[in-house]
Amino acid sequence: MSQADIDRAKQGKKKRTGQRTLLVAGILTYVACFQWIYIHYLYPEFGYFGYDYNPPGTSYLTLAWVLSVLPTLWMPLQLRRPSQLAYWILYVTVLIPSMFVPLYAGLEQPSQISVLMLVLFAGFVVTGASYLIPRFHVRPAQMSSRAFWAIFGSIGLGLAIWMIVVFRHNIHIVSFLNVYDLRDTASEIEQGTYANYTYMVLSGAIDPFLMGWGLFYRKKWMFMIGALGQLLVYSVVGTKSSILSVLFAWGFYVLLKNGRLKFAIKLMSVILAVSGGLCLSYEFSGNNPDSIGLLAESVVFQRTLSTGGLVTAQYFDFFQKNPVTHLSNVKGFDWFMRYPYEYPIGQEIGLAYAGTLGLDATAHFWATDGIEAFGLIGILFVSALCTLVFWVLDSVSRDRDPRLVALLISFAALNLANASIFTSLLSGGLGLLIALIHFMPMGSKNSTRTVACASC
Repeated sequence: MSQADIDRAKQGKKKRTGQRTLLVAGILTYVACFQWIYIHYLYPEFGYFGYDYNPPGTSYLTLAWVLSVLPTLWMPLQLRRPSQLAYWILYVTVLIPSMFVPLYAGLEQPSQISVLMLVLFAGFVVTGASYLIPRFHVRPAQMSSRAFWAIFGSIGLGLAIWMIVVFRHNIHIVSFLNVYDLRDTASEIEQGTYANYTYMVLSGAIDPFLMGWGLFYRKKWMFMIGALGQLLVYSVVGTKSSILSVLFAWGFYVLLKNGRLKFAIKLMSVILAVSGGLCLSYEFSGNNPDSIGLLAESVVFQRTLSTGGLVTAQYFDFFQKNPVTHLSNVKGFDWFMRYPYEYPIGQEIGLAYAGTLGLDATAHFWATDGIEAFGLIGILFVSALCTLVFWVLDSVSRDRDPRLVALLISFAALNLANASIFTSLLSGGLGLLIALIHFMPMGSKNSTRTVACASC
């Protein structure tokens, strides 16, 4: 090795060390910001949701800080596998909130919550173990571009027509404040029609695939079709996530571009800018923001960054006192086991902690497929299952650009932080996306040039 090669290696190592140090500092700042958000915003504004404030002892708070920051030592700086996007989302929206919200909510004794924190941390480590396993080489399917898009278009158009026919009298674009009436009406209409599968597949797989492909290959018309599809789903069933997915897709596209800063640094910078900016806005408004500020703070602070921690606390507390399900709520498993509750578990949690069946407290897979199914040990079980899913996804996409695949699964990755892994795979679209990635064409005739432009 020449001296020039040695100097470049040293320079590269120094640069990586600097960015890793920057990441640690960013996470430390975010954790401090998250605590401020909880104490000064979530607790006063959303206490009725369960965001109580019971200051824990110093030792428990220190444990929460350590377990929150420790993953920065191995979290990927650059996405070399598409599933690493999902891993980052789980870290920011589930793991970190679950280190603090259960302690503050005080549903169980801190000593019991500390065990929950340690097991959940171990589950997160197990999930990341997929990156230590060599990917299996799966040769992409030999399907022509014309055949792929003909089949894809037929499926997407067929599902859209089916949904429009079923909900033709209930298609309305409403504000976020009025989506619940739209949802209730849609729930009544879809009874016996199986139409719920149409909008779940469209919003979870078909539309995000179109948006991701359109962004990566700069086909604006394709992105617009996907975005309009998400708008259609929102106008039918009022799922705010379908509209927000358009913004998320574009945001991830920007973050995934190559540049001087690694993906992790850019992601943390955006999170800090958004959360810090909204904190300042809330403070300067005298804790009385206008309607736009209130909506933004609610979506970012309560819905995106904190719900994962709250449902962790509620599911843990609920299944400390009530029987676990042993996956009897999952299709297929219910053939062999009796489900022990009257309502779906999200509604049971809503009834127990909010006093209403109108709140469906769906949760991430560590809560639903882990704690709900087998208790704390279930967290490790479902983490191993998630490791397998990540490995399969990464193996199928081994010959694809990881940035493209990460864009295609970005919405499914977000859903993974809010739903059962079985739901995510089957009706949530992740399983279909893995199949689409296997069969999709390599790109346009000018794919090499196009990919280079996409990463400018």
